[in-house]
Order: sequence, then structure tokens, then C-alpha cells
Amino acid sequence: MTAGALIQLAASLVAVLFVAWLVKAMGLGADPRIADAAHAIRLAEEAETGFGGVDVARDRAGYAAIVRNAEGRMMLVRAHGNHFAARAVDASVIGRLDKNFLTLDTPDRTFGAVTLQLGKDAGVWAARMRALSDRAAAPHAAERIAAAAARAPEGAASHG
Repeated sequence: MTAGALIQLAASLVAVLFVAWLVKAMGLGADPRIADAAHAIRLAEEAETGFGGVDVARDRAGYAAIVRNAEGRMMLVRAHGNHFAARAVDASVIGRLDKNFLTLDTPDRTFGAVTLQLGKDAGVWAARMRALSDRAAAPHAAERIAAAAARAPEGAASHG
């Protein structure tokens, strides 16, 4: 090898090592995981100040978690790139239970569906999702009954 080729090889090696160091320093390529319940609660609190999580269902692999507060509201936290993202879980989120897995499908396309392996707790959290949907539907049913009663002419009570 000539001196020029050795210099070029050394410069290339230095450049590759610099880029590798820069990627690590920027946190690119990281594999973020939710370490434990306290970490999931902290992430939910970062997403919504004052959320106050009290109960957590963390995916076995640590990629996602559902955090519930004392009021019964829930927040879904998941790894998103090398950071975390969170969305409120409300009646628009569709939950599907499959044995030990709970899949939550959010209407936000950028957030997407999240499947959590929750083990035996999957059924408990699926029931909480159903209760959330039932609570959201209940006011609408009461409004429909009240509207129908308002439309009914006076004295139109059942004769029987």
C-alpha cells in the first residue's frame, strides 16, 4: 500500500469511529424500555401534568404500559422511536383481548395500535376498557331518553 492509501484508510477509520460516537451521544438506535411501574407513572405525568397514576399494567417486554389514575382515567404509554409517546385512553380507543394479550387501537394513526403482553392481568384491564366505553355510552343513552320524552306529546302516557 502506498502512503496515500494508508492515509485515506486511516481517515476513513477515524470518520467511521466519529460517526459511531456521534450516534451513541445523540441516543440514536437506542432501545427504550419502560423499566417498572414508577417509570411508567413518570412518563404519564410528563405527558399530562397532574395525571397522578396509581396503577400500572406494563407489557412484559417493557415497550408499553397502561397507567390508571385515582379517577379511573387511563393513559397508554409506548416506546416511539428512541423516546416515549403517550395518549389518553378513552371510548375512542378499541381494545381487543386475546388470552394474555391486550391490543389497544387508537384513532391516532401516528400512534397506531399497541399490543401489550399482560399475562393474567390482560382480562382485568380489558374489563376496565369495557367499563370506560360503558361510562362514555351511558350519558348518550340518557340524553336520547330525555329527548324522546321531550318530543312525546303531553298525555301520551301508556294506557293500560
